[in-house]
Amino acid sequence: MAKVNLNINGKQYALGCDDGEEERLKDIGDQLNRKVTQLADQFGQIGDLRLMVMVGITLLDEMDDLRRERDSSMSEASRELEQKSKAAIDTALFKEGNAIDELNAAAQALENMALRFNPASDSP
Repeated sequence: MAKVNLNINGKQYALGCDDGEEERLKDIGDQLNRKVTQLADQFGQIGDLRLMVMVGITLLDEMDDLRRERDSSMSEASRELEQKSKAAIDTALFKEGNAIDELNAAAQALENMALRFNPASDSP
């Protein structure tokens, strides 16, 4: 297990993580420190616990906004895909109908041609 030292609001925190995850933990710690610093600059040093609660609420609010944006984008993309799929199916059905009509016309033409070249005799 690896250890990473993080500086959050001027204090050092030693945290353990899986080997190979050190850089990720440092990046997350840096993001947390930036958010704490931003709120401390805005509200002053109101205590670590209160700052952490405010950071947690702020981050969860941001995550919720991102989740809503993602869900909205996914719903819109799903609607667009459904419309495109329906249009593609309608086009395919139309083309299939035309192909069937063309095949029937070709079959009729072949029957007519066969009758001209090989007329059926009704007399014995």
